[in-house]
Amino acid sequence: MSVAYQGTEGAFSHQACLRFLPGHQAVAVPTFVDVVTAVNRGEADFGMLPLANNEAGETGARGLIEKGGLEIVEERELPVRMHLLGLPTARIEKIRTVVSHPVALRQCAETLAELEVETEETSNTALAAAALTNPNRAVLASEEAARLYGLTILKRDVHDRPDNSTRFAIVRRGARWGATGSAACSASRLGG
Repeated sequence: MSVAYQGTEGAFSHQACLRFLPGHQAVAVPTFVDVVTAVNRGEADFGMLPLANNEAGETGARGLIEKGGLEIVEERELPVRMHLLGLPTARIEKIRTVVSHPVALRQCAETLAELEVETEETSNTALAAAALTNPNRAVLASEEAARLYGLTILKRDVHDRPDNSTRFAIVRRGARWGATGSAACSASRLGG
């Protein structure tokens, strides 16, 4: 069985897939809409979408789930440790711009203000990490993203709340699509 998520390896949505659906093949897609589409077309048995962060608020995914006619099978909370990542040659005092997903930037707003840096929005924390090439720029992403993309953690735990977490929804095709078979299993059989 498979689960679609937005981003790439090292993204928090990928971490949610590994934690909450460990026996499923995680399939990366570019956008939240692509997650909904993949599930509706049967290209993935489930989708993993972040609903809201306890500091930054709603992500907009709930509306996409409803509009797409998907069913929320289960909601789970993922602790989120956000780190400031840079190239191995980067120095924190030389960072001028921090790039990340808008929700990630909101989770770290106080720390970013203290660092007196500009911010730039992108579609995903891990994709920002994978694309980093400038030593005067940094990204907000996971420790796993740092490991995967050869980056250095310039500052750990830059999220504003010590209990920073994101609520994720595990979704499947809704009743209007006639969910049957393995994709229609109960939440208790999802694993995790």
